[in-house]
Amino acid sequence: MPSSTKRKEAPTGNSGGQGKRNKRGGNDNKWKTSHQQTKEGLLEGIVSPGEMGIWVSCARSQEGKAAREVVAMFEEYAEILYGVKQPGEEDAANDDEEEDIEASVKRELDAMKATGKEAKAAGRIFTPVKMNVACLLFVRTRSPIEPVEFVKRICQDAKSGEQRTRSRYVNRLVPMTAVGKATEPGLLELARKVLGDVFDLSGKRAGDDATTGAKQEKVDTTETGSSEAKNADDAEVKSDGPEAHRPCSFAIRPSIRNNNTLKRDVIINQVAGLINNQQHKVDLEKPDKVILVEVYQNAVGMSIVDGDYWNELKKYNLTELYSQANNQGQEEGKPSAQADNEH
Repeated sequence: MPSSTKRKEAPTGNSGGQGKRNKRGGNDNKWKTSHQQTKEGLLEGIVSPGEMGIWVSCARSQEGKAAREVVAMFEEYAEILYGVKQPGEEDAANDDEEEDIEASVKRELDAMKATGKEAKAAGRIFTPVKMNVACLLFVRTRSPIEPVEFVKRICQDAKSGEQRTRSRYVNRLVPMTAVGKATEPGLLELARKVLGDVFDLSGKRAGDDATTGAKQEKVDTTETGSSEAKNADDAEVKSDGPEAHRPCSFAIRPSIRNNNTLKRDVIINQVAGLINNQQHKVDLEKPDKVILVEVYQNAVGMSIVDGDYWNELKKYNLTELYSQANNQGQEEGKPSAQADNEH
């Protein structure tokens, strides 16, 4: 007797008869759970006004490794320069095996998300944050870290070859003394806060448009002379500001990402317009001071770095500094032609 049982047909479009599962957060660098992001060492976030920190560019698709690498480097230098150590890292290492997975994930997430007062209360000195842009991180810092001097020391050691641990995935470091709102009023407020200790912010003087144009035209070297030196001396004597308000040249270096509000020309004009251009001249070739302005989404950060170090340290590019140190070491290791002839 023939069987009345009929075999069900496989669903159309699937030859195996089994539904195809969609894998999220898998291997295609698509969406990832908070747990996966925490395992990588960072969470996506934003940069907010009132913060300070360091921009970090890194190798593509290596943001997680770069975050762990740069935080380890920063913690090492924080201990060397300031005698401070990330609180609780020894206890966390000892408790890793005993702590259950859920509690561990929650602890890490809370630590990574901590910002401002929360981060301070938790004792975090460095908090890496992944931006919504490839190859870019922001590491929030807090006192006693001073981003400009901190980054300069790291780069000096990279150049001399004295750095204990070299980074593999980190490229460039850009220190930010303070962060404000990415609007014209926010930019001006931030500039007054950051620049006031170094520059006379009594405003641009009439008649010197060539020194602070939107494109920062190169200053005519014929303007330098005895009259300029006399004016600079007079300005220094007459200045009632702090001793740091000595005559110096400067250049403004803006960088803009994911923002359509602040334009390059606007940034340069607004910042330069605050500075007394009789006391501080623009020099794009060899400025005494470089004003770094970094705009990302709704935030703008600013800092002042020494022009000599900025150029000597390859604009704080660790990759180039490591290469230079390697080449220098190879050259020093080669016997000279004169020594070879003597033998």
